Amino acid sequence: MGILSLLSLPLSQADPHPTDHLVDGGPGPWISPLAHLRLKTEVVHPLALSLYCLGALLVAVLATVWWYRRRARRVGVETPTGSYVRVALLGLVAVLFGIPLSTSVILKYTLFYPLPHVAAIVMAVLLGLAVLAFRARRMRPLFVPAGLLLASVALSLLQLPDVGIDLGMGGGAQFMAIAAGLLTLAWIERSVLCSVIAVVFTAGALIVNNSSMDNDALGGAMGVLLLAAVLVLGGLGALATSRTSS
Repeated sequence: MGILSLLSLPLSQADPHPTDHLVDGGPGPWISPLAHLRLKTEVVHPLALSLYCLGALLVAVLATVWWYRRRARRVGVETPTGSYVRVALLGLVAVLFGIPLSTSVILKYTLFYPLPHVAAIVMAVLLGLAVLAFRARRMRPLFVPAGLLLASVALSLLQLPDVGIDLGMGGGAQFMAIAAGLLTLAWIERSVLCSVIAVVFTAGALIVNNSSMDNDALGGAMGVLLLAAVLVLGGLGALATSRTSS
């Protein structure tokens, strides 16, 4: 994931002649979900960057599952990756498609914005219903999309003006999808090191997404480089630790 993020740097360079369609940091057109993969800093090739990030996320999920299967054949003990795949794919759809669409609807068509404590209660109820939908044993093809919709609407409430937590709607959403997968891997592995990497990366992604509009040093390619460095250094540290213990 870190290497794939580094390879996106040439596409993440800031446009020297930016337009103003994302300067407010708000959601892009709801009919163009891929627009939410962009960075808050205008880039030279936004469509190419969007398509690359989408493909890179899918490749990263497949590569992770392949590695676990390969290790299982070698050591004879298989780590279940079903939860990781479900969270990664659901996170991919929710963060890149569901949240932007529901955010656009909320910000454009609601008559009033709920207060933060009301939004928190609504979020808790919606997430609870989403969990029940994901755990349904019957009619899963119907309940899983319903759960995804509920979770997306719940998370989109974080974008309300009175709450103001950016999950990447102006750009950088791909990193929140990666964070969801990493946190799931940390839970599966019960690994302190993996947990530390996942938490540091998630915190970094939230900082970059929420600060890059006010801090140019965190925008554009610099934000990508910072988050990719966390993944690469974390992976190298885990590799060194595993070799030392073996």
